[in-house]
Amino acid sequence: MSFDYYASLDEKRTCPREVNECGLAAGFVAECTVWSCQCNPQDQKAPDPKNEARKLYINRAAKLELKLPRELRIEPELAHLPNPSWFGIDISFILETPWYSKDDRPFHLLDNPVRKDRIFGIPFMSAASWKGLLRWAYGMNAGLVGACKELDSGKIKKAKEQIVHLFGNEKDEQKKFRSGALVFYPTWFDKIGFEVINPHSRKTRAGTIPIYYEVVPAGREGRFRLLYAPLPGEIEKDKVKAADFIDNLIDAITALLETYGISAKRTVGWGTARIKTWTGFVKAGSFAPNTVEEFRKEIKNRIAQSKGGGQ
Repeated sequence: MSFDYYASLDEKRTCPREVNECGLAAGFVAECTVWSCQCNPQDQKAPDPKNEARKLYINRAAKLELKLPRELRIEPELAHLPNPSWFGIDISFILETPWYSKDDRPFHLLDNPVRKDRIFGIPFMSAASWKGLLRWAYGMNAGLVGACKELDSGKIKKAKEQIVHLFGNEKDEQKKFRSGALVFYPTWFDKIGFEVINPHSRKTRAGTIPIYYEVVPAGREGRFRLLYAPLPGEIEKDKVKAADFIDNLIDAITALLETYGISAKRTVGWGTARIKTWTGFVKAGSFAPNTVEEFRKEIKNRIAQSKGGGQ
């Protein structure tokens, strides 16, 4: 009897037959990975376990529909905000190109598995990733990245104050560190696909060794949600009101999703999306205009009407 999980899997020396109830969190993935390492170099006629395991995993993982358990109620609830200065934004988008973020799982049969939740085995984009990317996009749109020389000192100072108010300080900040007024939530995806990059030899012009990427395929829908929730007195202390930054925030979100992309390997075009719907939440209720310009106008009106929001 073995008390080591992977050692017990190695004793089976059989192909995993089906995906267990853990999905792609454990079990099936671990069995395929261990099976791919069971090669016998002395037996030339034996099939390549690594290739066979990879084909099996790709075939079965691509057929799965991955869902979060509804009973856990992990999704955020923005419909009932307690403070009139708070507001929420919920954006539904459809991927135009594959989305990829490398998983940190140390033992996997693929070299480039997509990032998945450790418990549910569902691909997701973390809240921290959203925060970092949107901070960068906000700085790009404000002219703080690569174009500071073209702005006057007043505009630069104002943009930096808004970024600190919304996103907090940089990681290396030692004094008066703060997280920012924006709260981000993870985005969950329900499907896995695979892309292949086949590098070619410059001499033979032929493919060498194909590189497999596990991705969320184009055409899948995702949701980006954030909450503006400043601490009591934070608006007065920072002297930054929602009316000052709401236009820049909407422009940064639009540019991030539809132009820059939210995926690793953005330089090859991965991770761009088409925004489907905008939904806003304030204490008085929710609203869902048809276009981004209508959303911009409506949320500015709601902020102006709220206590301390835009006056």
